[in-house]
Amino acid sequence: MIGIPTRSFLLACTLLSSFAMAFGDSASAQGDAISSPGTASPGNGEGPAIAKSMVPATMAMPGAMSPFPCPGCPPVINRNGGMAIINFVAPVTSKTMAELVRNAQNAVIGGADSIRINISSGGGSVYAMQFAVNVLKTLAVPIETVAMSQIASAAVALYCAGDTRYMANGAGLYLHQQTGYHEIQDKTAAAIVREYTLNKRWYDGILYACTHEHADHTMLDYSARDVVIDEDQATALGMTTGSIGDLAKGKIWGLAVNVTAPAPPHQMSYPPYR
Repeated sequence: MIGIPTRSFLLACTLLSSFAMAFGDSASAQGDAISSPGTASPGNGEGPAIAKSMVPATMAMPGAMSPFPCPGCPPVINRNGGMAIINFVAPVTSKTMAELVRNAQNAVIGGADSIRINISSGGGSVYAMQFAVNVLKTLAVPIETVAMSQIASAAVALYCAGDTRYMANGAGLYLHQQTGYHEIQDKTAAAIVREYTLNKRWYDGILYACTHEHADHTMLDYSARDVVIDEDQATALGMTTGSIGDLAKGKIWGLAVNVTAPAPPHQMSYPPYR
């Protein structure tokens, strides 16, 4: 066994004791100094007092977390519930839909008890949207969707996936027929027509489920022409369930996340469903 020289051991103990006493006096003086909020008060006679407003929160409360996460650190997770916010500002693609549902799933795993999706999208792939809508249905929390601009095509299905739905001023829902078929050959014609029928049936089912049972569904007829549903029409149809002013209420979970993508090449019309 290796022994420690007695003199060195006693010296180390003395230094530790002195440090502990000095730290205790300093903490006591600080505690006295901030006992009266907003004004400086005498400490224990060892120097000027520190006003509470001058003491950082992390100093005033040992062990407290900074309200701002450090660069590169993961966001602080609120295990006590709250609404997770996802801003979807992108075309509908397999990549953006996968990112959207991953963020929603991670929020629920992390403790969020509801999801809000703010949408601004010109649409895109109906396949990718089917994936996202069906995954969102598996989450055991309510989904809130908000049309933050004119949204179109497949993105309307994402809007209608919300259990509660809201539209911002100037927002609209753009409906159009499916387009963008590849060249049809004899051996593929029947399958492509069948695919069209199934996609249209799914999309129309989402739209009708998004409205009141006795609403005027002729307003949704896009078979002969493109249709834009504005906020007043959406409210009459039952496609909105509340005022956007109500969104400022409630507890927020964690940090908001953005789902974005590079801007697509300029187009003269909205993207096709396919």
